[in-house]
Amino acid sequence: MSFPEGLEGSGQGLTRRTFLLAVGSASLLVACNGKAPATHAGATPAKRADGRFLQLSQALTGKSDLDPATAARIEAAFAKLHPDMHAQFPALAAKAQQVQGAEALLAAVGDARPTALAIITAWYTGSIGKGPQAITVSYRDALMQRPVDDGLFPPTYAQGGPAWWTAEPPAAVRAHG
Repeated sequence: MSFPEGLEGSGQGLTRRTFLLAVGSASLLVACNGKAPATHAGATPAKRADGRFLQLSQALTGKSDLDPATAARIEAAFAKLHPDMHAQFPALAAKAQQVQGAEALLAAVGDARPTALAIITAWYTGSIGKGPQAITVSYRDALMQRPVDDGLFPPTYAQGGPAWWTAEPPAAVRAHG
């Protein structure tokens, strides 16, 4: 591409670099079709958890400190992947109001036991479903991480820096080891 004499690189008018930057930016905008490049088509903001499902989850897991945002994601994933199980949530929540203790609740739910166990599994593994259709709702905060979170990080979380495993383990781990 040729520019008029004296304009190229002189700081006046259109330079080759400016032209290429403009063409590249315009191409990116056209490719994104008006959306931000990092926007995921299926991404939805976390909605507020249904209080009944959160209470049901607390009753089933025996944990009172469950995250409401994770509860909302678990409930939404069940509604999407397992609507038949999701339809049993209100009856399970009502049963949870009548029975005290996770084991007693599991014994009292009858035919809904597989659904109750699936809810517990979702909280512990941080995912709902299996295979390519599975939905991950939590990884770092899945309940299965709690027993070792004082001394170990989930795989891919090396928060202690290089060679963090060579440091002295926490006192609680040494006392039981």
